[in-house]
Amino acid sequence: MNFAHLIARLRAILFSPRATWPEIASEPASIGSLYTGWVLWLAAITPLATFIGLGIFGMSVPFIGSFRIGFGTLFGQLVTTYLLTLLIVFLMALITAALAPSFGARNDRVQALKAIAYAWTPVWIVGVLRLIPLLGALTVLLTLAAAAYSVWLLWRGLQATLGAPQERAVAYTAVVVVIAIVLGVVIGWTSAMFTGIGAMTRANIEASVNMPASSGISGLAAGMQQAARQMQATGKVLQGEQAGAAGQAANLAPIKPLAPGQMSALLPASLPGLVRGNVDSTRGGIGALQVSEAKADYGSGAQQIRLGITDMGANRAMLAMIGMVQQDQESASGYHKVFQRDGRTVQEQWTAATRAGEYTLIVGDRFMVQAKGQGPDMAALKQAVDAVDLARLQTLKDTPGE
Repeated sequence: MNFAHLIARLRAILFSPRATWPEIASEPASIGSLYTGWVLWLAAITPLATFIGLGIFGMSVPFIGSFRIGFGTLFGQLVTTYLLTLLIVFLMALITAALAPSFGARNDRVQALKAIAYAWTPVWIVGVLRLIPLLGALTVLLTLAAAAYSVWLLWRGLQATLGAPQERAVAYTAVVVVIAIVLGVVIGWTSAMFTGIGAMTRANIEASVNMPASSGISGLAAGMQQAARQMQATGKVLQGEQAGAAGQAANLAPIKPLAPGQMSALLPASLPGLVRGNVDSTRGGIGALQVSEAKADYGSGAQQIRLGITDMGANRAMLAMIGMVQQDQESASGYHKVFQRDGRTVQEQWTAATRAGEYTLIVGDRFMVQAKGQGPDMAALKQAVDAVDLARLQTLKDTPGE
C-alpha cells in the first residue's frame, strides 16, 4: 500500500477538487483496487476512533455521569459498523451506476464507485474527532459541514466520472444523497440490532420512508423496495425542476464562514426585558470545512435565553436539503415541528414539564439562528430570533468571511 500516494490524494480531493476529479476519472482502476487503495483505509477511521474514544474516555450522560462501555461490546460495534460501511459504499456505487442513464450519464460501476468513495472523504476524515467524545457539539457541527462538502464533491464527481450533464447533475446528486440517507438509517438500525450499543448512543429515528410491519430480512427487503419506488418518483419530480436546479448548482459550493468579530456584531445588544451577558464567538474546522458560531446569554431573574447564530457556509447544500424535511409531532409532554414559513425552514421544540424550548430559523440556506431557554414561552424564543437582523443575514448569504 502506497501511503504517500493516499495522503497526497487526500490533500488533493479536499483542497483542489476541481483539478483532481478529472485525474480520478481518467486513471485506470477496478473495484478491488479502489477498495484496497482507498475505501478500506478511510472507512476504518470513524469506527476505530469511536472504539478508542469511548473505550478510553467513556460516555457522558446528563444526570448520570460518565461511564465506559466494555471493550467487547465496542469491538462488536467496530467490526459491524466497518463491514456495513464497506457494504453501503458498494451498494451506493451500484445504485448510482444504475440511475446514471436516467440523468444522461454513463452506467459504469467502477466510475460510480470512484464518485462515491472519493466524495465521501470529508466525512471519513472528520470521523477522527470521535477520538474525543467530549467534543460533542463541535463534532456534530463539523460532521454536518463535512457532509455538505461531500454533497458538493459528489455533484462535481458525477460530472467528471460518469459524464452527467451539468444541467441534470443537481437532480442526480439529490437522488443519490436521499438514497444514501435511507441506507444510512438501515445501517444504524442493523448495527444497533447486532451490537445493542445503538440504543445507548443514538436517538430513535423516524424516517419518512415507512418500513413494513413485517420483521427480519423480508421486511427490510420490502422496505427497501418501497424506498426505491419513492426515490424513482423523487427523481422524476427533480428532473421536472431542471430549470431551477441549474441555477441552484452554484449554491452547492462551500463559502468561508464569517470571522468571529463579524458574527458577534450580528447579535442584538439586548432583548426585550433581558440583559445580554458575555458573547462567545468562534470559527474553526479542518481545511475548507469551517464553521463559525456566536452566542450570548440574555437574562433577567429566572428567565434565561441563549441566542446563537451559526454560519455554516461550508454546509449550504445540507441546509438546503433540510428544507425538504417536514415534521409535526405532538404529545402530552410537548411538541416538535419542522416546517416552512415565508420560504425559510423553522424548527420548534417544546417540553411542557420543564418549560424548556428551542426555536430555530434557517436564513439564506447558510445561517442558523437559534434561541433556547428554560422558563420563557415559545413566543419569547421567537421574539429573540426576530431581534436578529434577519434581512442583513439574507444579504450576507453569498458573502465569504474575512
